[in-house]
Amino acid sequence: MPKITIWYDRTVVIVGFSFLFGLFGWLMHATFESFFLPTKTFQQLLLTDVSSHDIIIRLIVSGCFFIAGTLLIKALIHRRYTEENLKESYETLRRTNTLLEEKIVHNVAELETLVKQKNDLVASLSHDLKTPLTPLMGVLPMIIREEKNSKLKELLEMSLRNVHYLRDLVSRTIDLALLDSATIGMSPENICVSTELEAVLENRSYSLTNHHLYVNNKIDDHLMVHADRLKLREVFQNLLMNSIKFSQASGGIITLQAVPENDHVKIWITDTGIGMTEEQLHTAFHELFKADPARNDHASTGLGLAICKRIIEKHGGKIWLESPGPGKGTTVFFTLPASTT
Repeated sequence: MPKITIWYDRTVVIVGFSFLFGLFGWLMHATFESFFLPTKTFQQLLLTDVSSHDIIIRLIVSGCFFIAGTLLIKALIHRRYTEENLKESYETLRRTNTLLEEKIVHNVAELETLVKQKNDLVASLSHDLKTPLTPLMGVLPMIIREEKNSKLKELLEMSLRNVHYLRDLVSRTIDLALLDSATIGMSPENICVSTELEAVLENRSYSLTNHHLYVNNKIDDHLMVHADRLKLREVFQNLLMNSIKFSQASGGIITLQAVPENDHVKIWITDTGIGMTEEQLHTAFHELFKADPARNDHASTGLGLAICKRIIEKHGGKIWLESPGPGKGTTVFFTLPASTT
């Protein structure tokens, strides 16, 4: 019903104004003739003394004015109608945006609260879990040394390995929770990539020798990055340990390379280990990911790559994996800001 009323009102206005424009055309024609026929009065020229030929001309002129008036008034009304619709749409959009902004602010506040609660819970649980582990780590080695029963000694050694695994899991969980927090700070400085890498390689020399792995370090001694020294060492250590753990039984090669790339340095570590499937490449940075979940590997918590990803992203870099396939090795790439000097 409202649409019909609007249409009716607009039609009446258009016809009315167009009729007035038509009369105006008739009047203008009579006025124009009065300049050339002074012997006749304006009334005669307008109504009484009008020839049939003149009437036809005036009707044509009036019709032209009528059509022009119709088009003009219709355009004006349509423009007004469009402006009102746009104003109504703008107001609706403004209200919607306001509601969305309020909802986003509310959701962000809720998310920040949940993250804080998660971090507090992780810290609390980590402390509660670490407390009973500390005496076990000190007492179990003493018991193992004194124990004569080989079977019981084997069980105690297995228990000690599990205690160490649980301690590492708790420590890495804390690290991951802290890296998720916006309050954690970094202490970046200009450091030599090769120097930090050599320090990690020296600490892991026994594992490399024990696994018959050869390290080919191709990184330039003068290549510098702007990063947190301790966090960078943690990244190198995690990635190097992954290459060692998942190396082939017969040994292999670990190749280290780096090149400047615009205002960043791209670093990559390639091994000749067990490789990865396409699915593993997409899930490798998930928390508690393990390349071989069937292995009962107490040396791996499955958090190493997730921690590396957080550290690299905190520095404004990115990290990704590539592998030709199972049995063909894996390459880990990551970028860090280049030295500021």
